[in-house]
Amino acid sequence: MAELKDWITRLKTERPELNDFVTKLEVFISDTGFNAAKFEKAVEVGLQQKEDEVRKTFIADAEN
Repeated sequence: MAELKDWITRLKTERPELNDFVTKLEVFISDTGFNAAKFEKAVEVGLQQKEDEVRKTFIADAEN
């Protein structure tokens, strides 16, 4: 997967405004390719955290 890693490196150079986003994606890329299962799990966890935050806000508002 050298091509993928080379593309990531070029992207970070050519589009520095995307560096934060690309850096977050890099953890899902290995020598064997893109780890979709790990990525999907991370998305699920992140979405669950946001859902929990919103739920707590609604509960706090309802109690006031």
